[in-house]
Amino acid sequence: MKRQGKNGARRARRPPRANKRAAARSPKTVAIVSLVEAISADCGARNGVVLGEGIARLLLDVYKQRRGPTPAWVTQLVTHYTGTARKS
Repeated sequence: MKRQGKNGARRARRPPRANKRAAARSPKTVAIVSLVEAISADCGARNGVVLGEGIARLLLDVYKQRRGPTPAWVTQLVTHYTGTARKS
């Protein structure tokens, strides 16, 4: 029999943490990243990053011109290629 301490309170177990980056990605983000990787497979990793950054920047500019909210998947794409989320 285990001891429970003076007040008998038990600690609640936390569920295991999932990878936040993978769990937060939308299907559109995953599809675009996969497409960029497939296109740039023969060009080298750096060229793939440059291509991905360009696509993400282009999408941000389009949504900025529309003056509407930027979809979460675009923000996720920018974060994937730059490492930081952009608000502009």
